[in-house]
Amino acid sequence: MKRTIKFIAMILSLMIFATACGQATEEVFDVSFNKETGIVEDLNGFTMTYAITTSTLFGDQSSESVLGFNSGTLFADEAAKRISDIEKTYNCTIDPFYNIDGASLDKFNTHSLSGVFYCDVLQGRSDLMSSSIKPGLYQSINSLSEYIDYTDSEKWGTSYMLESMCWDGQLYGILPASWPELNYSSFGYPFVANMTLASSLGIPDLRETVENKEWNWEKFEETLVKGTVIEGGETKIYGMSAHPPYLGEMLLRSNGDAMIKAKDDGSYYWGYTDNQALKAIEEFRKIYNGEFAYTIDHVNTEPDPVVNVFVDGLAILTVVDTEQLFGYNGKISKNVENYAILPIPTGPDVEPGYIFSVHESMRSMMAFSILGKNVESSAFIIDKLYEPLEGFEDKEEIKDFMAYNYFFDDRDADIFFKMFENTEYNYFIEGMRLFNESVTERKNKAISEIIDSYKTKNQNIINSEIASAKDTMKELWPE
Repeated sequence: MKRTIKFIAMILSLMIFATACGQATEEVFDVSFNKETGIVEDLNGFTMTYAITTSTLFGDQSSESVLGFNSGTLFADEAAKRISDIEKTYNCTIDPFYNIDGASLDKFNTHSLSGVFYCDVLQGRSDLMSSSIKPGLYQSINSLSEYIDYTDSEKWGTSYMLESMCWDGQLYGILPASWPELNYSSFGYPFVANMTLASSLGIPDLRETVENKEWNWEKFEETLVKGTVIEGGETKIYGMSAHPPYLGEMLLRSNGDAMIKAKDDGSYYWGYTDNQALKAIEEFRKIYNGEFAYTIDHVNTEPDPVVNVFVDGLAILTVVDTEQLFGYNGKISKNVENYAILPIPTGPDVEPGYIFSVHESMRSMMAFSILGKNVESSAFIIDKLYEPLEGFEDKEEIKDFMAYNYFFDDRDADIFFKMFENTEYNYFIEGMRLFNESVTERKNKAISEIIDSYKTKNQNIINSEIASAKDTMKELWPE
């Protein structure tokens, strides 16, 4: 997948200037303003064509989707009303059409490299969409600042959520961050505990452990041991079911170290070479391959079987992609009543209560086609379209809704949203997670040896694929 995406990007970069640029036409923002207020009143019949990727994560109800929400739901009804209101108010048409997973992006790229219009606005997975940045297929968001304030993080996402769409001083994508649910399945990987099962084994409510800021490596190890039931040499219940890359991703960051760190001279380096990270790597190895390995299910290790073990009551804890918590694929909320959302237990070098998460992709990223009929008109419409939905104007209202419909305890919603708000891009598609997986697979190798084997490789990725994005973030979101 990584090689395919990079190959597509290379081909596009070679061809786009000989096609799309040669056929570009001058844009005119054809609207009517109120001369006294300067407010747009009429878009003069403009039609915004909106290509939206629907995901199999939500049942792939392409024909029944309303801007990503399944028809007949509260949010779908609100989205449909929003479309109608904008069309009537501004004399325009919003024309959404839907494709499965990567189909919209494939068609967008095919059309664009031929200089052929496909859509005005594209929505899809950020890890796939980012491959079309370097060839110049998107209009930069910061060039549209008259219509979209990308610094409004509650509306369009934090800089870290948008990191994969940053390049060479420009931002190329935004998220419908103020709308519920659309991006909540984009991040990982919280720990989840079956508290009914845990309680039957004498494990106290882990929500209280988190509240008391005692959820650390020591408590985690203690919970794994108490939660593992062995009878007649056979493990009946595991302390944890885990997909090793997910568990490693989180534990390696649990001592407060960042994967990418800045030097005083402004350059960047791989942070997992620092002593702070080495402690976390050793902890991960101790949990998965060392002293506590017997508490982890090593048979079912892929994401779906891992969750099945948990919902079948065969493990106290699991670590999951949030798509498993709610929505079409929400096995956990559908099958486990009293499940607790937990942050990652912390190491000795961070303040108790440290909360973070990571994401491989944001699933509802939006970008404006450089070949759009009228990019400014589309930006104006998108800004109006993604105002907060009625009844969900602030985060607390959304949190209350999620707590009522999906979570057993309000504290679960609190942790969930804190993790979401503190998510960072993990550069999975660029290959930065291969080291984590190697720590698991090469269990007989010294950690220092594994680090040495990745040091040059990862530094090259940082220099070629990551540094520009980090510099762009500093430029566009100055502290």
